[in-house]
This record gives sequence, structure tokens and C-alpha cells, in this order.
Amino acid sequence: MNYNDILIEYIDQCPYDEPIFIEDIKNHFKNYIQDNFDNVFKNIYVYINRLVKDNKLNQFLKGIYYKPLKGTFGNKPLNINKVVDKKYIHDNNGQKGYFSGAYLFNKIGLTTQIPKEVLIVTNECPNTNDYNNRNLGVIIRKPKIEINEDNYKYLQLFDILINRDNIEIETEYEKEIIYKFIKDNKLEFEKIFEYANKINSLKPIKKLYELGGKNIE
Repeated sequence: MNYNDILIEYIDQCPYDEPIFIEDIKNHFKNYIQDNFDNVFKNIYVYINRLVKDNKLNQFLKGIYYKPLKGTFGNKPLNINKVVDKKYIHDNNGQKGYFSGAYLFNKIGLTTQIPKEVLIVTNECPNTNDYNNRNLGVIIRKPKIEINEDNYKYLQLFDILINRDNIEIETEYEKEIIYKFIKDNKLEFEKIFEYANKINSLKPIKKLYELGGKNIE
């Protein structure tokens, strides 16, 4: 089987209307290319561009492709939220990010502010500086500890508590909304302390007590 056949077989297995990242294609080919990978993979780019030219793949952005669904007026465009989710929030390996900032405050009902750019805390952020991905309309930030399925809702709660002083709260039901977040996500008070220690900050605990945290069961 040649590399073009391997590529086509891989693309055929990808679902329609879902982002396909060049990194995923590269990881797949690492099972077949043993030596001089970067130079050999240049040929794969030629095959990918051929699929785009033949309308078997669409390019969403550089390094991001998708198999388009047919619509009444031609191919349907890929939903940008799917790209953001797979790139920064959740992929086949599990949870790797979460929404934060004013976007999160708006989503849970603490503010009516609609930010121009969405803040995402994600393992995909390469360094401690915030990175503005203007193409996707998001700012990404590195987490204090690696995000996983177990801890991301706790870390999201901490961001809510810590950002109370930085984002205007436009509701008189702040306490109820935050308690509802804790209850709906089944967050355990012992684990709140545990993860506060892991991020080496008691600030979220203090903020929680300001809201009457002693009453949390």
C-alpha cells in the first residue's frame, strides 16, 4: 500500500462535517514512516492538496480540513465551534480545556456581557503567555495544572470565584448561581480543597467562604 492509499483510507474513516487536523494525519503516518519523517511527509501534503483540488476535502484553515456535507446550495461550511472544541476543549484523548472569563460568566448567567473573544484555558497553550488565535476568535491560556476529566469543572469553578473581582456581575442571584454550578456538576467540597492545594492557591476557598461556603454540603 502506498502513502496515497493510506491517506485515502484514513480520510474515508473520518466522519463528514468534522475537523481533520494535520497533526492527526501526521500521527497516523508515524505508524508507516520510520525514517526521515519530515521529508517523506512532504509527499503527503501533495496528496492532501490533490484531495482538496478534487473537492474530496475542504480546507477550513491552514492545517485544518473537513469532509463537507452537501447542502441545497453546495457544500455546507464547517461549524467553527467544532474546530474550537476539538482543538482546545475535548478530543479523542479526553478533556483538555474549558471555557473561562466573561464568556463563562455569560453562559451561567452572572453577566450579560458578550466578549468579542472567548477565553479558553487549555493544555494546548504552549507557554505561560496568553495566545490570541484571531482566526478562531479565541484567547487560550495555560492551566495551572494539567486539565483532565476529573478536575476541569473544579478549575472552572476556581476561575469563576477568582474572576468575581474582574468581571461585572449583573445579577442579584450570584450566590445561587454559583451554588447551582457546584450542585449541577456534583463538585465535592473535599476535592475543592484538594485542587486548591494542587494549584497552590487558597484564594478560591476564601472567595467561596465570602459567599457562605460553610453551608455547602
